[in-house]
Amino acid sequence: MSEVAKSSIAADLVVSVALLIPCVWQERIQAIDLPSHVYNAWLANLIARGQAAGLWIQHQWNNVLFDWMLAWLLPRVGASAAQRIAVGAAVLVFAWGAMFLIGHGGRRNRWLALPCAGVLAYGFIFQAGFFNFYLGLGICFWYLALFLSGGARTRLLAMPLLLVAWLAHPMPVVWVVGLAAYVMIAERIPPRVRWVILAAGAVVLLAAHFLIQLRYPYTWSIGQAWQVTGAPQVLLFSAKYDLPYGLLLAAWLMLLWRLARKQGRRLLADLRFQMWALTAVAVTVIPSAITFPQYALAFSFISLRFSLAAGVLLCGLLNEVELRVPEKALLMMCVVSYFGLLFADGRMLNRVEDRLDAVVGQLPTNTRVIGRLRSITMPIQLLHAVDRACLGYCYSYANYEPASRQFRVRAAAGNPIVMADYHDVSAVERGDYRVQARDLPLFLVYLCGAEVCARELREGEVVGGAEAAGK
Repeated sequence: MSEVAKSSIAADLVVSVALLIPCVWQERIQAIDLPSHVYNAWLANLIARGQAAGLWIQHQWNNVLFDWMLAWLLPRVGASAAQRIAVGAAVLVFAWGAMFLIGHGGRRNRWLALPCAGVLAYGFIFQAGFFNFYLGLGICFWYLALFLSGGARTRLLAMPLLLVAWLAHPMPVVWVVGLAAYVMIAERIPPRVRWVILAAGAVVLLAAHFLIQLRYPYTWSIGQAWQVTGAPQVLLFSAKYDLPYGLLLAAWLMLLWRLARKQGRRLLADLRFQMWALTAVAVTVIPSAITFPQYALAFSFISLRFSLAAGVLLCGLLNEVELRVPEKALLMMCVVSYFGLLFADGRMLNRVEDRLDAVVGQLPTNTRVIGRLRSITMPIQLLHAVDRACLGYCYSYANYEPASRQFRVRAAAGNPIVMADYHDVSAVERGDYRVQARDLPLFLVYLCGAEVCARELREGEVVGGAEAAGK
């Protein structure tokens, strides 16, 4: 092996280690849905051992890959290590897939690829804990990079990646298959008239918009258009994240301006531009939430999910631009400010979870618990933190996954472990659920000022008003 190859491998290892730092820098990884994922992986193991009456595993072939990873790891390495390994693997798949796609057609522009992949890897989709989608999208980045870089043989050999991505989540597969089909058609059309097929692709997406509106309940707003750059991925818990957002967007717009001046009208025929443009149209016109009849919960944050893909494609378009000092400085300041804010907020959340664990540990074992961890003074919501606190000890009664019918753990009505009706789960989250006799005994954990408190609920109490009643 040559010295150059050894140096490249060493550099890639250093990058991988750096990418994993936010997975290990604090006691717990903070991502809103992650506690729910690991808690339901624990339930899946209980079901497999016949220790979860009224619960079963629904065999399905999508939205399961990350959950399979956690369920396999949990009994072998414990909860903490299982989360770090599964999330760390997802981060590496996503970030390296993004960097591979960004640089597929040219040189490795690390000054652009590393900050972009790093920040986007820990953006909104990660913080929301949508890890099946996140992992599926990362795998699709690998597929698309191979598809764009290779010939027919490479494209054929890369197809099994789509099957693996489908196990994680179907939406990234639909997106990447659509882009691959578009590229195959566009490659056969002279560049000067490619705008025709680009317009046709936009019309198809617009038609999909109206078809979805006719068939399903939906949520859509023209305001989705501001997400087309992918930069809103760094707009998280409060207004303080406006700083890294502004820095990132400014750097990208400066590079895009220089690219447009350099290429002129030829930019419109560039396949990298057209792939980003079509994804941007999808961000804008596809409803942000769709209620499919087979699910009790709307499939949501669709525009932000597509926005993550749009951000990576935009970086791929900008990859050929030589970064100057101003763009480098903006990107570095974005990285430092963004991860600094994430660390500070993560530390605050971990301190609250420390108090939550202490309170839950004082409750009777195998009891049912509801969490209401919201506060006007706390902009970050520990929506599912009680799931992680109950792991191996108690039952998170308002655990949303079984009732939503979107995941593989399912629940029968009247089971003693979890609410089976999503209307009840939703009422708990809204704060207007009235406790029924069948729910008892049931405990509530909630924020009381800067502390976490707990109390036993009585029949007829409204959960949203019980916090004040317990003070």
